[in-house]
Amino acid sequence: MTSIPSTPHNQKRSEGPVPSLVSTLRSDNRDQLISVLTLDPLSNSLPIQDPTNNDTTVKPPSISHKNRLVFASDALRSLLIYHTLPDPTTRSATLLKPKPKTSTRKSIFTHQEEALGLTTINTFGIVGTRILLDNDSLRDSNTENDAPGLMGTGNGTETIYNPSTNKSVFSSSMDDPRDDTDGASVIIYFIHPTPQHIQAVSKVIQETSTSKKSPRGNNPFEHQSSSTPSPSTRIIKHRIVFLPRITVLSKRILTDEQITRRKDVAIHSLDINLIPMEDDVLTCLEMESTIAECYVNETPSEHVTHVAQSLRKVQDICGTIPRVQSYGKAGEMVLERMMALRLEEYDPYDNDSAEDGQEANPEIKAAIILDRMVDLVTPLVTPLTYEGLLDDLVKIDAGIIKVETDIISPPDEETEPSTSTSAAQKRPKYMHLPLNDLDTLYVEVRDQHVEKFGSFLQEQAKIPIFTKNLKSLTNHIHLAEMVKHTTEQSDFRQRWQTERSMVESESCYEIIEDLIASQYPPFRLLRLLCLQSLTSGGIKASKYEPLKREVVQTYGYEYLFVLQNLEKIGLLKKRESIWESTSAFMTMRKQLSLIQADVDPSDPDDISYVSSGYAPISVRIIQTAVKGWTGKEDVLRELPGRGIDVIQRFPPEEFAAAIKHKAGTTLGSWAEQVSPNGGVTKVEDKPVLLVYFVGGLTYAEIASIRFLSRRQSFPYKVIICTTKIINGSSFLQSLQ
Repeated sequence: MTSIPSTPHNQKRSEGPVPSLVSTLRSDNRDQLISVLTLDPLSNSLPIQDPTNNDTTVKPPSISHKNRLVFASDALRSLLIYHTLPDPTTRSATLLKPKPKTSTRKSIFTHQEEALGLTTINTFGIVGTRILLDNDSLRDSNTENDAPGLMGTGNGTETIYNPSTNKSVFSSSMDDPRDDTDGASVIIYFIHPTPQHIQAVSKVIQETSTSKKSPRGNNPFEHQSSSTPSPSTRIIKHRIVFLPRITVLSKRILTDEQITRRKDVAIHSLDINLIPMEDDVLTCLEMESTIAECYVNETPSEHVTHVAQSLRKVQDICGTIPRVQSYGKAGEMVLERMMALRLEEYDPYDNDSAEDGQEANPEIKAAIILDRMVDLVTPLVTPLTYEGLLDDLVKIDAGIIKVETDIISPPDEETEPSTSTSAAQKRPKYMHLPLNDLDTLYVEVRDQHVEKFGSFLQEQAKIPIFTKNLKSLTNHIHLAEMVKHTTEQSDFRQRWQTERSMVESESCYEIIEDLIASQYPPFRLLRLLCLQSLTSGGIKASKYEPLKREVVQTYGYEYLFVLQNLEKIGLLKKRESIWESTSAFMTMRKQLSLIQADVDPSDPDDISYVSSGYAPISVRIIQTAVKGWTGKEDVLRELPGRGIDVIQRFPPEEFAAAIKHKAGTTLGSWAEQVSPNGGVTKVEDKPVLLVYFVGGLTYAEIASIRFLSRRQSFPYKVIICTTKIINGSSFLQSLQ
């Protein structure tokens, strides 16, 4: 019998675990973004936001100037344009509204900008977007990650700065003709407070000023055609917008670059840190360098503060979370900083404060803060869910994928050759597709195993109710065929079998050596090398230096520095003793039951289905934290850092004092205590647990947590926060 999805397209989709949190964040983030877009070019100060104003029906003021927006990365553009700018009250209608097939007016936006929701008619004066930094880091090439779909590379027409040359990239081959004619009078740069971003913006602004004095034709921002006179475009204002805030170091760099002296530059900060990507997934600005800053550069303070402030914002909206656990060094630092911020904000003379030691009825009853370092294995393992495979093969960047148009919309073979050639010239080579909870079919299929989602989509094609959204169904069928084709190839199956052998503590050195000799994609190779090291307690001493030497000789001296960083954070190490027979991973594999070879991917009863038998360590930690650590103390001893369990009391207390109190019960028992009826009978009535990954999490972990959240036996429904959504390759690349 054909199965009917639980959220078909003709029904209203269900809300997330904490609808009020998501809606408030979307409204507040949008208001702050609009305040920058609508600010008068001659003004240097943002209007003061009224936190008590909850009216979401107020329309933004109309503006007469035109804005060109420059983003530090593709991910930041997607977060702000697609996930933040749309009105949350009409989000579904706006983002799902079909695009007109014909138009008498040529669009000024690229296909990617249109996919993000930008139209010629917009009330914010946006005439185009650019990417600030050219992605010049080492990466795999000629692999699935390079085609079709890795975003942020190869976009010469919209990337305006290359850090390797320290110059704006406005060569004749990279000029975007829209820069000549878009008429922008304000350029707004959205960046993070990192030296690289600030120096790039400073260089671009300085070169823009220089180009104004250059002969006609050399100015990338102003243009006067000899054949078609046009009004002179003059940049009145450069706005540098820091997300989530400007730092002392940022101000010093701007001063050293002489940017603060300029009258045509205004500097702002937007208190936007958590952005809802889904109703149950929030990202802290997709900060990709958290682990590198905390453990490679050993400068964790800024990232820890950003995460702690985002948790404080959650509690400002939902109430103080009474029970909080943390695992790993970064998790403890975030918890300590979060409690310090609460103490700083405490007003003993506030008569509205809570009584009896705790605040009344918070929406989120407990939280777990996980350092990515407690589980370095899971990002290296290939996921086998639909969403995880799409990310691993073509890269989902802030909820957007880039794929070849011919994959989504194959050319009609019955079309006449001349007509087909003409159509091919008009259609773009790539398409950008949003993937999120607005597509209820995607919600149904995203966490399914590769063995199930293909047949599931074919079944849905037989159901009449899907004719209303046939395009979505067709898109996912084509994407599923692409994924299925890849997973059936011998190369993919060999990689999965090698990973499985490693997590079962087998040595695969000969396979790694053969892959190096065949010039296997470097970061794919490094994933396997690091996985071998983590699961075996290190690389055998006799193999360690020869393998490193082969990597450098095969892929280039640049990878010597990559290897050093992998060693520094513990992803790669030499096994010190030939007699060492156990490792931290072996202990966890046994006590946390990480391998479940008999799990049924089509009808799973365990989270290990996400990779056909391997359960993510991080999610097993969440399960164990709920059940209690009795009998599994060895696992806690193997984790980097210590496990912390505190109750946030009122009035607030210092972290050092709070950890001296015994929390007592397990999180499972805590769920019963905080439930209105002392027990939970329905999934929708379960209390809410917030899980925050510091350093990123994978789509396999998201699928595992959602699986738990839906289970009647798990006492919480879960909302997920993270600094970034990662996969194995992007995680290793971020450590450069």
